Amino acid sequence: SGCGWGSLSGGHHPLLTEQAQRGHVVGMFRDPVERVASGLAHNFHDCEALQHHLGITCSANHADYSCASRAKNLTEATLMYANCVTGCMTRMLTGSACGRGEHGLSAPPAWKVGSSASSSSGSSISSSSSRDVPALAISRLRTAFQFVGDTGQWNRSVCIFCGLFSPRVQPYDYDRLFVNVRPSNNLGAVDKAKSILRTHKWHDAADQAVYHEVTAWLDKVEPRLQDNARYRECRAEWWKRRQRA
Repeated sequence: SGCGWGSLSGGHHPLLTEQAQRGHVVGMFRDPVERVASGLAHNFHDCEALQHHLGITCSANHADYSCASRAKNLTEATLMYANCVTGCMTRMLTGSACGRGEHGLSAPPAWKVGSSASSSSGSSISSSSSRDVPALAISRLRTAFQFVGDTGQWNRSVCIFCGLFSPRVQPYDYDRLFVNVRPSNNLGAVDKAKSILRTHKWHDAADQAVYHEVTAWLDKVEPRLQDNARYRECRAEWWKRRQRA
């Protein structure tokens, strides 16, 4: 709201090499456990092959948020889904799809076993072995992105963005910027999935490194904006809404 964009792409689309080279990318990232739990509740998002494996048919338009809860063994379904999308952010930063399809239902990510990594277009990531994919993801995060935010710290991320970038079309509309445009429709399933992942000590090392890089960047940049008028205005508007809540 209020920004001018050359291109704004929603959904789960990988970062292409030419986009990374231009270096004008913004993105929102998420804690890996939160992302897996949300994706599971969103009809095994990015791992539709798991529906067939579990004998479950979900709505094609992702509107049936009870899909995951119909699994006979929710723990098994959760851990299989987590394995399928392990390294999601890492792969997308290096040009590949989030989910790993049928192969992802049992095998670990490629960089754990040393096989070649491929982009979503089918071309291999040149001059990079599969074990270098996490390092390449961090490198692209540092060089291709003008801004990175954390969906778990949405309002804070919004205010940092507002402080860094002046509006080009119209003043920032905080009523739109602060609203949760995609609230979870099945919080019960999300909470169950998070509990299962934590109980089984599930950990996504590659994506956790990406997420840590994002939160560290926010912690580094925010102190520089304390005297920034747009940042201070945004924080004031955020505080007003917290008081009214």
